[in-house]
Formats: sequence, structure tokens, C-alpha cells
Amino acid sequence: MKKQGFLADKVANHDVVMVHVMSSPRPQVLRAKVERIYSTGKGIDRSFLDTEIEFVRSPGNWGDVPLAVGDEAFLFISKISNELYEDAWRGHMVVEEIDAERYAIFQHRELWLSEEVPPVIRENSRQDPKRPYATAISLGALEAYLVGLINETDRCKP
Repeated sequence: MKKQGFLADKVANHDVVMVHVMSSPRPQVLRAKVERIYSTGKGIDRSFLDTEIEFVRSPGNWGDVPLAVGDEAFLFISKISNELYEDAWRGHMVVEEIDAERYAIFQHRELWLSEEVPPVIRENSRQDPKRPYATAISLGALEAYLVGLINETDRCKP
């Protein structure tokens, strides 16, 4: 969470997609179906929708749990040397159902208490019941917030 805003650095430097992880064909590589595309231009384009991509996953560190086969997640991804890479630090947010509602899991304890996080995220967050170190953010609220960030970033491009 930098001063420029919650997730703003991720949106500025990566494409944002929703994926369902299908397999792991090689070590550190995941294959996933692209279910939604929120932004393009950093390695992803609209032709990737409903196709499978391979990308180098983040190895996970300092409590950042790596993506696994079967996960559905927001993925922050970019192309480096003709390969797609997940952002190395908190490069995804797993999407799960909690009490019949869908949430994105952000690995930060009690995110709703941070004044640096926008009110729409704080107001739509709760404790993740499975992970004491994580916050569950309402999927709809997070999607709307990310789309707003993407639009703002696009307007600021030279």
C-alpha cells in the first residue's frame, strides 16, 4: 500500500485479469483460463479472453501464498522477454465464496483498519474466516474499484 493508492502500482505496471488455474505443466509455470480481462497493454490483449495462457507464477514469500491448480483469482500479470509473469509480490488475489458471497482474499491483516485504504474497500472488507493474516474484500466492490483505477491510469497516460 503505497502513498499513490491501494493497488495503484499494480494497475500501473500490470494487466489485470480473472483466471481459473487449470494445471502446472512445468515447475513455476501455471496454465490458466482467462475468464475476464480488466486491462490490456502490458502483455495481455482482448484475444486472450476465454483462452488458456501459461505464465510464470510468483514463488510465494513472506506469507504470500502461491497460486495453485484449481484456484480462481485476480491476477496482476505482465510480459517480460516474451513470457507472461505474475507480479512477484502479492501478484494475485484468490476468489472464494464466504457465507454465499464471493470475496477476493488480500493477504493483509485487518485491512479495513488502515486509513490509507479507500473507504469503498474498507467498508466492503471483513476478516477471512480461514486465514487470520488475510482480509476478504467483496468481489463486486473490488472489481468496481479496480476498474476505476484502470480508467484513471489510462487517462493519465502520456
